[in-house]
Amino acid sequence: MVPEISISTDDVLESDGKPYKPTRWTKQSVVYGYDPNFLTEELPLVDVVEPIKDQAAPLLSGKGHELVYNKFSVIMHKDRKFAMITAVNINGSQLRYPGNRPSSFRRDARIAAEYQPDGELYEKAKGKNKFQFSRGHLVRRFDAAWGARDEEAREGDEDSFHYTNAAPQFQTYNNVDWGNLEDYVLNQTQLTERKVTVLQGPIYRPDDPPYGKERKGGPWKIPLSFWKIAVVQKTANTVSAAAFIVGQTQYVAALYEAKVFKALAPYRFEELRTRKIQTTIATIEQETGLNFGRIRQFDSHNSLESTRRTRWITSVDDILI
Repeated sequence: MVPEISISTDDVLESDGKPYKPTRWTKQSVVYGYDPNFLTEELPLVDVVEPIKDQAAPLLSGKGHELVYNKFSVIMHKDRKFAMITAVNINGSQLRYPGNRPSSFRRDARIAAEYQPDGELYEKAKGKNKFQFSRGHLVRRFDAAWGARDEEAREGDEDSFHYTNAAPQFQTYNNVDWGNLEDYVLNQTQLTERKVTVLQGPIYRPDDPPYGKERKGGPWKIPLSFWKIAVVQKTANTVSAAAFIVGQTQYVAALYEAKVFKALAPYRFEELRTRKIQTTIATIEQETGLNFGRIRQFDSHNSLESTRRTRWITSVDDILI
């Protein structure tokens, strides 16, 4: 049975927050954005997105494509209007509880409105659709909630509530499939007080189903799968990486059968399975067009036989890193 979509009053009625002024991220006391030298292996975002940089949405300032936040960065996809990639640094020894959840998501004033959604995509009351998608965090709110001071952790939490850091996800998928993997990565970081860099984003395919023709900015093509790469500082001088793909096709299948997604071509039975796999960094590169050449050699799956390099995950004990 396909899980029902959870809809709460807060989700339906949540109003957008006012965009922050761009000066928020220019304080000299804080270094904003993803740090490519956070681990012993350098991983610049400019190298990662180089093969598909023409698909990145430009900043209004004319200074590149990278939106810098407290502890993480986002590069938006100019055609799909969700993130191309997000990258966050996590210091397990400085994680802090940031306090209550921020009251709302907001747009980012540093990038054109045409390249990012707002609440009308997600709120049931804003369209004729009988269901809604949740605002699925890409960079988890607690991942950016660390630093030397509580205020620093709160700012990282607040920054995660930008629509540039959100993607449309079914609530069950957001809480369970994607959420369990996020919890595992963060828990391992906190328990071992290690440093971890997490890169993630949607997998965009030409046949992704359209949604919300009547909504502002619509129709939106909904990504059916999301990827995540966790790079862990295992020792003072060595890192290890693990790549994952988690799909929400099992929930979208029901929408196809209900003729909500009329343009969605039928999937084979194998493709409708719960896609929760640990795979290779090379597979993520093939699926996204991104370049992870600098960390490919540290893939924890490289030591496995080629026939076992994609593995179904049924519990966190199956994860290899």
